[in-house]
Amino acid sequence: MGESDVGCLLLHGFSGSPLEMVPLGEALSAAGWTVTIARLAGHGTSPKDLARTSWRDWVASALDAYEDLRRRTRRQAIIGLSMGGAIALYLAAREGADAVVAISTPIRVRPLLAGAARLASRVIPLMPVIIRLSPRDPMALQYRSPYAQIPLGATAELSALLNETVLSLTSLTAPLLVVQGRRDWVIPKDSGPEILARAARAPGRLVWLRRSGHLATLDRDREVLFEEVEGFLHEHLRGAPVADGTAD
Repeated sequence: MGESDVGCLLLHGFSGSPLEMVPLGEALSAAGWTVTIARLAGHGTSPKDLARTSWRDWVASALDAYEDLRRRTRRQAIIGLSMGGAIALYLAAREGADAVVAISTPIRVRPLLAGAARLASRVIPLMPVIIRLSPRDPMALQYRSPYAQIPLGATAELSALLNETVLSLTSLTAPLLVVQGRRDWVIPKDSGPEILARAARAPGRLVWLRRSGHLATLDRDREVLFEEVEGFLHEHLRGAPVADGTAD
């Protein structure tokens, strides 16, 4: 399939993999946009690789993918899930973008979780994943993160990234879509509204998904999510084709 001159960069979440962005990427590709799904540093390989990376490494790998997309397209949107949403906001504010979408994106790491992870990481570098963030739709299980362990020390890097993202929001001017699930117990409930409030210079809106948890790209409202993202892109990336995109 041929590429269009309007591109979308998709960024997955913390300890996840590009798989969790595949259904959204396929929908956007079918709608006619050029789609790149990035693999963030330390992800999609092994938890030990993740333990060796910092938030700057995650951002650098996303920036590499974004710069490649910019060489191939005329206009770009950055779309991220969870931590990927934070990186999307950070890049859009620092590097510029024509539109940005933040899905299930936290404004901060919950204080109790951050404190517990900091203490436990001194004795248990890798924590088994006891509760997997599984989508409720069995069909979507094939896209779930392959990591069975999480390096607890990386939680501090995640917290540092979110702090930097919050600071960057005052510089964001690109059109902004924030999407959050009503059943997302992972991130603070005020995340979406606070992102919009801090990004006051960006024309933005918040969409709530009634039946979705944290992995909204795979959950039961994913078709609603896909339609919202497509409508947002059509509104703000005028000139997008109606068909014939490609996914990397």
